[in-house]
Amino acid sequence: MIKFPRVSNENNLKEMINRVFEAELDVDGDWGYQQENATIIYSSTIPKKQLQHHLAYMRVYLEMNITQEVNSRYAGIDLIELDREKLGEFEKVKYKVTAILEKDYHKFIDEYKNGYEKDDFDLNEHFARRKDATLNREIVHWFDLSRWNGD
Repeated sequence: MIKFPRVSNENNLKEMINRVFEAELDVDGDWGYQQENATIIYSSTIPKKQLQHHLAYMRVYLEMNITQEVNSRYAGIDLIELDREKLGEFEKVKYKVTAILEKDYHKFIDEYKNGYEKDDFDLNEHFARRKDATLNREIVHWFDLSRWNGD
């Protein structure tokens, strides 16, 4: 199993998100690896679950792409919520993460674009190989909602 390094927020999560992702989010705290370093959400114009998914995706993208060496970067990263647990003013959200090494991902995309609707292109075989190349992992992201001003 591949272990990805934890992301540091450089002591200012909001500023880091703005600098790396060019997004203005009303957040603080850390990347939510445990309850003690939960991501604090103050407010948002987008629904809470969507914002939480967005924040978890940012963390995973930093772990699996931005902080990796070129040949170790992942692409096609997807998160699916598996479970949500409310613990007082905290929410512990578990996500399934899927991704393919970036170099392989681009080859699969090009192969699909070039082969689709051609008689000799085996679509089932193509997607079977993509499935075999896909990394599956689960993560937990803690959110502190004690200051949440939304619904």
